[in-house]
Amino acid sequence: MDLGIKDKVAVVAGGTRGCGLGIAQALAAEGARVLVSGRDQANADEAVAAVEAAGGKAAGVAADMATDDGAERIVRAARDAFGAPSILVVNPRPASLSRGFEQVTDADFEDANETWVMSLVRLARRVLPDMQAARWGRILYMGSIGMKVLHLDDPMYAQNVRVAAAGVVKTLSHEYGRYGITANTIATGPFMTGLTKDYIEGGGLTETTMLSMTASGRWGTPAEMGAVAAFLCSAPASFVTGETIRVDSGYTHSLF
Repeated sequence: MDLGIKDKVAVVAGGTRGCGLGIAQALAAEGARVLVSGRDQANADEAVAAVEAAGGKAAGVAADMATDDGAERIVRAARDAFGAPSILVVNPRPASLSRGFEQVTDADFEDANETWVMSLVRLARRVLPDMQAARWGRILYMGSIGMKVLHLDDPMYAQNVRVAAAGVVKTLSHEYGRYGITANTIATGPFMTGLTKDYIEGGGLTETTMLSMTASGRWGTPAEMGAVAAFLCSAPASFVTGETIRVDSGYTHSLF
């Protein structure tokens, strides 16, 4: 299938490692020109090298997407390298994981909101005008299965703040759909990322328990996430918008 994104400019914020890098590689394999960002320039350089080694086109920048300056740097770097972005993937860094309502501080809630919600808002503001002008655009937010089924052993803010991000995506899908722009959320399941390791080490479910809840009995791979993300960012996916789609091997046992 031709995904119709050859020569499109894609920003993968948080695209230097793990699933973010898998998404960057999948988009580049389809001919998109990809700007990856992370908080460490060495990681960004390694990600660019990995994409280019497979024949893709990429550039990288060190910036914290959770800040206004960081969002500006990311989008400016994409414009300088390739032109106006028409694909935006927001893969936020982990926030702190305090457990127990009495242990969760105001600062924890504020950090989670800046990290998981405002990063999306700030980046979207900077790419939507060009997407509107081109009458084509794709916004994809990388969330959590906690948006669909709450992990009741998780801290409260890890659930309600992520749900807020899914709400922003839903609103964007309706407000900008008339311009040929889609906006979707992936509710990420059991991929062995840094956040998953922190969750396990912090007293969450054990690795054995988590894998027993999947249909496949294994962790997902960055390439598998990349394949789903690339389709949602594609031309053929133009009628898929406003959705929160689980990629979790059946980890969440609800029907919807």
